[in-house]
Amino acid sequence: MKKYPILPWYPWLNFFYKKIIYQFLNKKTYKAYIFCSLNGLGTTSLIYALTKWIFCTNKKNLYSCSKCQNCILIKKNIHPDLYIIKNNKEKNSISIELIRNIINLIYKSSYKNLGKIIWLPFAKQLNISSSNAILKILEEPINNTWFFIQCNNKNELLPTIYSRCQFWYISPPNEEIGMLWLKNNFTNNKILKDQSVKTALRICNNIPIYAYQLLNNVIWENRNILYNILLSSLEKDIMNLLSILNNKNILLYINWIYLILLDTIKFHLNINKKFFYNLDQISIIHKISNLILADKIFLMIKKILFYKNILIKIDTINSELVLINLLLSLEKIYKYNKYK
Repeated sequence: MKKYPILPWYPWLNFFYKKIIYQFLNKKTYKAYIFCSLNGLGTTSLIYALTKWIFCTNKKNLYSCSKCQNCILIKKNIHPDLYIIKNNKEKNSISIELIRNIINLIYKSSYKNLGKIIWLPFAKQLNISSSNAILKILEEPINNTWFFIQCNNKNELLPTIYSRCQFWYISPPNEEIGMLWLKNNFTNNKILKDQSVKTALRICNNIPIYAYQLLNNVIWENRNILYNILLSSLEKDIMNLLSILNNKNILLYINWIYLILLDTIKFHLNINKKFFYNLDQISIIHKISNLILADKIFLMIKKILFYKNILIKIDTINSELVLINLLLSLEKIYKYNKYK
């Protein structure tokens, strides 16, 4: 079990927070909640805030007071009735013994009789045995005991667990909310054009936290370098891409090439530019479209996805050799197009 530090709040969580709190206020709560979301949306902050409200002894309608003994205990990460169950080693599953220990604890009296919360941040760490142990409790729920379960995909859980919980899909915020949050959180008076902010959001699956990290990292400038090298490589020798691709960011860079080629197809099809990923790279997209026809770009994208999948699935593979094969394959497609 691990305690979390005090976490930041994000405006796109307000909707989910209020909906669930109103359930508690109206005495229409569930014993178990599943929160399914992509990483980087602050779902942990949502669960932390819900936990704080449940334990607060001086609630102010929708919000905890932050001053009572329970709020202070949560702030200090020492509340006796909050159990956060996870394995520190990502590839190891949660044992049934750990679940049984928690079960023994939750049957005991709670601190100030406000209940207990069992929080599982990674549903995928549950194995069959520990899942069945959780299921047994859900089938015979204990009064004033709630389960908060996090996952990236509901298939990480047994269908029998899923069927006994209220399911919440935490979706990314719309672009307007994401952009407003990003602009309000830039540090050191950093000012970026709307096109750059929108681009960062879109290539980060509209996850503002990831977009913020990207925009405040040197890798954002490396992206411009990558696209310029991509263009010159298509014009001259595609193997010039090898040196910039062959590093720890290989999958990220390959994905960026994939996205700009998608935009190039949209350009060929005269799709409105407001639907592009790379709004700040229209000039590069236009130049690539002049070099390669849409049907050849489709073939290139297919090759990129094939080799990307190899890199993801085989940890021990020589990434440089994979890249060489990928680039040679792309060159073959490009040259066939060029001299046809």
